[in-house]
Amino acid sequence: MEQKLQRYGPLGAIAGIILVLVSFGIHGRWASTEESAQEIADLYVQNQDRVFMGSWLAILGALCMLVFGMCMSQRVRDTGQQLLGMLVAGATLIAVAGMAVDSTLRAGLSIQAENMSPEAMKTMHAIWDAFFWPMHAGMATLVLAIGLAALSSGLLPKWLGWIGVVAFVVAMIPAPTMFAGIILSLLFMVITALMMTFGKTSAAAAN
Repeated sequence: MEQKLQRYGPLGAIAGIILVLVSFGIHGRWASTEESAQEIADLYVQNQDRVFMGSWLAILGALCMLVFGMCMSQRVRDTGQQLLGMLVAGATLIAVAGMAVDSTLRAGLSIQAENMSPEAMKTMHAIWDAFFWPMHAGMATLVLAIGLAALSSGLLPKWLGWIGVVAFVVAMIPAPTMFAGIILSLLFMVITALMMTFGKTSAAAAN
């Protein structure tokens, strides 16, 4: 069972990305923190069921990303890169915690949308919005750590390692450039998941 988890666990990244993207589609339009309290409250009330369902799909996506990150941490440590392996694990926990809290807050706001004042909704919505940053920083650091492991240990091709480093740098630049870094990071994780599962390194993990 453990061997199968180590071999197929990296596919959690692809499952997580799909779940989060589907959750975005279900959720519908996102309220900006610049909108009025009444506009934010109305959006939650009008999309109550969609926000709730989208939030829980995102939580499932976070759990899939947790499996990916923990499996990658073990793979990195197996190459002797203990510090980078710990960095992968730590970054994963920060990203997943951010995703989980973010999504739980959204679900809670959808449930209480009709019982809270618009001003309270706007305040809680601003708190929810702030959790994007630990989630984003954790995910970018996860990509960086795996990229550095690829460059230093041969766990993955060096060209992929450089993509991870570039994705981190671009993701840390303020919007709109940041969004290019996010897309590059997602692409990096998909390629990493496929290579770790079906490439040469997958056979070593299964033995």
